[in-house]
Amino acid sequence: MRAATLATALLLALSAPAAANPVDLFGFGARGPAMGTAQTAAAQDGGANYYNPAILATFPDIRIDVGYQYAQPTMQIDGQSVGDDASRGMAVSLNVPGRLGSVRVAFGGALLIPDEHISRVRTLNSQQPRFQMYDNRPQRLFLAANLAAEITDRLFVGGGIAYMSSTNGGVYLVGRIGFPDAEDSNLDVAMDVDLKTVRYGQAGLLFRLNDWIDLGLSYRSQFKVTLSQDFIVNGNVGPANGMPVVENGYLGLSSKAEDLFQPMQVTFGADAQLTPRLSMAFDATFLRWSKFTNPAAHINLDLDIGDFNALVDIPPAPPLPDPHFSDTLSPRIGFEYLAYTSKKRDVTARAGYIYEPTPVPEQFGETNFIDSDKHTLSLGGGVTLRGFSAVFRKPLDIDAYVAYTMLEARTTEKLSPVDPVGDYRATGHVLAAGVQTRWRF
Repeated sequence: MRAATLATALLLALSAPAAANPVDLFGFGARGPAMGTAQTAAAQDGGANYYNPAILATFPDIRIDVGYQYAQPTMQIDGQSVGDDASRGMAVSLNVPGRLGSVRVAFGGALLIPDEHISRVRTLNSQQPRFQMYDNRPQRLFLAANLAAEITDRLFVGGGIAYMSSTNGGVYLVGRIGFPDAEDSNLDVAMDVDLKTVRYGQAGLLFRLNDWIDLGLSYRSQFKVTLSQDFIVNGNVGPANGMPVVENGYLGLSSKAEDLFQPMQVTFGADAQLTPRLSMAFDATFLRWSKFTNPAAHINLDLDIGDFNALVDIPPAPPLPDPHFSDTLSPRIGFEYLAYTSKKRDVTARAGYIYEPTPVPEQFGETNFIDSDKHTLSLGGGVTLRGFSAVFRKPLDIDAYVAYTMLEARTTEKLSPVDPVGDYRATGHVLAAGVQTRWRF
């Protein structure tokens, strides 16, 4: 019976809580988040690998960015914390320019490495309340590889593939199940866990309208991360020294759930140099949340107990209710101001704002997807150092930011007076911060 207990514990460990994908939720690097992630036309660092890969072709030198990002969601239901995990990890990016004949090209890559877990997963039943945007979207390895090219001196294109980590696994028990004494069981346990990747495409355009306005367009395709778990018991049922009650019995439980959904995104952006010292960036992102399907687990149970099969009737699982999410349009704005400049250094101040309308409708029925409109304020700054070292002759950039996201309070009132969850009030906020260095060669 110890093997069965161990297997159960391992299966529960496979379904441990998760936090949120730092790249999709909080941006990449330090300059972008400081400007409200309005970077589709304004990126000047390795964050272009995420915001708009076409911008990579505008960089004249090799750039290596190394930074660290941290975010702590605090979500509450009726004043009680739901225990969200912090999301933190190292962000690294690379840009290498070159030429193919007369065409200017660039290769770029970005990597975010969580410092706790490469991948964490969780499945919840259909009725359990969950903060959908912060539930299963973190602590995942993110990797992107891009190629960009200059079409004309004003038009740049780029695209590539991004990768997210996914976990599938199962627990398998083989041997004898004790009957009538369950403690008399003799079972061998095996566990199989695979870390897989989910690939999705991204692309971008950058058009330099004139000397002070850049326009950008980026596309990121929809993807889903599916969690598959199996729990299988195979063996005889009966006493150790006697005829088995069931010979070669079988119990198979399989669970498939949508662990992570990222909607298709199209973003239009503009970056304007308002004065020699002040620039403004603006993004508007369309997210196709209407393709979101219920992420709760689909359970299939297969049982073979020989002569006793006729006594057991396992009804099919009822269909999961449609969540009816709606598409959204999210505006973002950012500012950058050159506060101080000299031969040795530049000091830059940044600020940004994001408005994210919720795609989640009122939860009158049996589902309990929790979300509300979100407002994010961000502040940051950067220092560019020139001639600071005889070894590194090109400038070194050091950027940092802090951001605060507030979820508007939202009260859910159920239509049914006997709803198992009942009415509740949800609130939340997120505090994020990060630092980044940029090395040029």
